[in-house]
Amino acid sequence: MRRPLNVRRYARSFRHALDGVLDAYRSQRHMRVHFVFMALNAILAMVYRLNAVEVAVVTICVSFVVFAEMINTVIEATLNMVTETYHPIARFAKDVAAGAVLISALNAVVVSVCIYFNPERINRLRDVWVTGDYVDDSAMLRALAVSMMLLLIIITALKVGRPEASVLQGGPVSGHTAFAFCFATSLYFVVRNTTVVYLAVFLAVASAVLVAQLRLHDPTHRVRTVIYGAALGVAVPLVVFGLLTRPTG
Repeated sequence: MRRPLNVRRYARSFRHALDGVLDAYRSQRHMRVHFVFMALNAILAMVYRLNAVEVAVVTICVSFVVFAEMINTVIEATLNMVTETYHPIARFAKDVAAGAVLISALNAVVVSVCIYFNPERINRLRDVWVTGDYVDDSAMLRALAVSMMLLLIIITALKVGRPEASVLQGGPVSGHTAFAFCFATSLYFVVRNTTVVYLAVFLAVASAVLVAQLRLHDPTHRVRTVIYGAALGVAVPLVVFGLLTRPTG
């Protein structure tokens, strides 16, 4: 007699598998970095409007990097459980597993460069950064929204798994500083063709610098975390506005 389908058993197995992914994400710093790049690839795929083949290729490459990192984590955990002292064979196994992650990551980088950074798209970024011209205002609104969302995703991914950090407090980057400089950089593109562009950008940058200076008084932040936050806040809108907007010329 055929056994009935046990839905609870499959649901339990799925939950255990999901717990494994989350545990690896929380405990492994490299996993958090990989997931940040997965989020970036998802956004870039929508921005560039990749076709089905390009989306499939990028997804396979990025997923394979995460898969290799998880296998590497399993091998390291198993070896650490088996032996507590240094053993050359254990060292060999760990090195080979890490090498597999390296090869998969290099493969993903090469594929991403070939798809995203062709001369036409690089020229489009350059034209937007230099001229600040757009087809319509809705493009700027979309770029601003995507910049905020992407910055929040990156900051959250960098801080997840750190008990002393929240999205806007502590961690490797200053969230307040990142958002302040993101607003200032976005404002440059929004008011680029107005007569008050220099005054508006000056006030925005001054406010961002003030926020950064105030964050230095917070004991959870150091100079480098504030600098990292400022750099991230400038870089994200630069890329997003360049990708989501088109020059009018």
